[in-house]
Amino acid sequence: MRIRKAVLFSVTALFAATVGAKAADFEMLLFGHRVTVLGSDPEQSLEVDSRQVLKEAIIDIDEVHLISGTPVVIGSASPGGNACEGAPFIVSFPQNAAPRIDGPLDTCFVVTTHATPTQLSFSTAAMPNRMGERWIWSLEGGLKRVEGQTFSADTSKGWAQLREKTASHPGDLLKFGEIAEQIDALLGADKASFKDIIMGVGSGEFDGDYFAGSACTRHMCFEQEAILIASITEQKVYLAWKPSGEKIIVRPVVRDWPEKAKVFLRNWASKWK
Repeated sequence: MRIRKAVLFSVTALFAATVGAKAADFEMLLFGHRVTVLGSDPEQSLEVDSRQVLKEAIIDIDEVHLISGTPVVIGSASPGGNACEGAPFIVSFPQNAAPRIDGPLDTCFVVTTHATPTQLSFSTAAMPNRMGERWIWSLEGGLKRVEGQTFSADTSKGWAQLREKTASHPGDLLKFGEIAEQIDALLGADKASFKDIIMGVGSGEFDGDYFAGSACTRHMCFEQEAILIASITEQKVYLAWKPSGEKIIVRPVVRDWPEKAKVFLRNWASKWK
């Protein structure tokens, strides 16, 4: 357990560490209230003044802030494994009132936290296959979901920047404006389904002036996968994907693929023969 960051005021005046019982993974007197995390894998519980307020596989206490003059603790709760990232929750300590607990956020993605003197904001990054998520927390209003950002490919990046050979996942190419435009033109009405797969679990690498990367939908590898091949010399992309329970779809048609791209395709598709 940890408190990574504290607001710039007297720590001594606001909380004092205590020697917790051995059963407690975290135990501290915070702003006049005892906050405890008990248990271990597969389940921990968060208690405030001996009242259980949250249960999850992994619970962390991460940050302390002063919002509208009220101390606030941000923690994270995770179900464990690699299915979801830890989701933030907020415990606030208003004067002359019981502590209030908001969250955890309903998300599986990495969350960025930003604090101002009057509110907290939480956001996830927009990706080619999904909008970003955003929440605002205030002392009076609590936690509210608001509209997140839409994804936009970087128009300053294209084939020239791909020559830097920094891409390591096929989804990275969807962030290059010039290349993403060509991918969208090939996919047409299928772009949403392809992007959902290619942004999944996967990797890619360069072989000379070719980039080849593949990915699968989380928990559906060998059942639903996609491959993306890019020829820097020709400045063309070649796509294929296999929806669950269906045959492989190829864009453009295979006869228009250069021989080296066909080799990548055959190797990728061999698992279904």
